[in-house]
Amino acid sequence: MLNFFDTQVSRLSLFFQNIAIIAFIILTTSVIYEVIARSVFNKPTIWSLEIVTYMISCVAFFGSAYVLRINKHLEINLLTQLFSNKYRRLMKIFSDTIGLLFCLIVFFYGCKLIELSYILGVVSVSELRIPLWIPQLTIPFGFCETALSINLDISTMSNVAGAVYLQDIFISLQALSTPFFATDQKGSLACP
Repeated sequence: MLNFFDTQVSRLSLFFQNIAIIAFIILTTSVIYEVIARSVFNKPTIWSLEIVTYMISCVAFFGSAYVLRINKHLEINLLTQLFSNKYRRLMKIFSDTIGLLFCLIVFFYGCKLIELSYILGVVSVSELRIPLWIPQLTIPFGFCETALSINLDISTMSNVAGAVYLQDIFISLQALSTPFFATDQKGSLACP
């Protein structure tokens, strides 16, 4: 089961990595276009800053899970080098557990933020008037993928603890996957 879970998380991580790469290309192209339009032609755009902001969010949240999967996050190991391998592994499991809890909390409240933005019809204040729930989707998607990657990291470090964490994350995600929008008896949207 762990191999199947690893394969699925790897596929999802690769998918989000590709989205982050596309977002980075869009971000770079937008910045270059804005610089040329502003400095050479003296015709700044109204959309560049907003698009760049959304693409930075996409790159950061979608790219973090992939970086975690290939173990390239910043790691300060000055103190951990003083301990034995057993204690290092325990500290790694502890820090990963804290990271997993943080990701699940941000995932939950990110979903609530999207729900609120959708219900209230919040749009950006720029000329584009983009519904904000669309770029806000990067928050729960990115943190859910990061949580899955952290859980897989914990699972591979300790078979017993990993199996418990694997079961807990599926239970947590199942509990959080209740419908975002509840309806009252008349069929109109209501906040849960």
